[in-house]
Amino acid sequence: MLRIMFPDGSTATMTAGRDGKSVSVAPDDREITERLSSIFHWSTDRVGEPGYPFTSLSQMIYGMETLARSAMSVEQFIEGLREVLEVADKHPAPEVGVRTPSLTVVDLSPSGNGWFVDARFQSGERFKLAINKASIGWVADPREPTRDKEVMKLLSGVKGARVSSDEDLALLAMEVAHYSSDIAGWLHGLHSAISEKLKP
Repeated sequence: MLRIMFPDGSTATMTAGRDGKSVSVAPDDREITERLSSIFHWSTDRVGEPGYPFTSLSQMIYGMETLARSAMSVEQFIEGLREVLEVADKHPAPEVGVRTPSLTVVDLSPSGNGWFVDARFQSGERFKLAINKASIGWVADPREPTRDKEVMKLLSGVKGARVSSDEDLALLAMEVAHYSSDIAGWLHGLHSAISEKLKP
């Protein structure tokens, strides 16, 4: 179960288990509840599918929790979910996303005091990224020293600036990878996403 309390006083509760899925919003708002329920059901049904940002239900819940931290209300949370998942906001069933999904497979998992991202691109390229409190680790196949140095410089700069938590940075790396066909495309996309994040 995931219960989120927003700064405006509203609360969203989402449950997924053997007994099915349920969504409730307080104070009660039927339209908002239906919109959130529609996205939540669509999201849980797509977990693990190629091109979808989350490979497990727990990862999806964590992603939603992370997104909720920056939302002031349920409405903002729904807009953020739609942006991340590229969901067409239609009821009862949102249509499949607008972005062209790649065949990239990305796994995000906790690792010690940090997070581990393992991405395998449709081009055959692969990278493993470890982000923890003390350091960042990067291994890519094939290796390209110039590019690899650029990746480390970019990630170290963001980590040093303390504009994102380790979890947020790992989640961003994972999300960008899902819509990239190779490491070069991922790095370009990550540059853009981070530049957007650092805008005043």
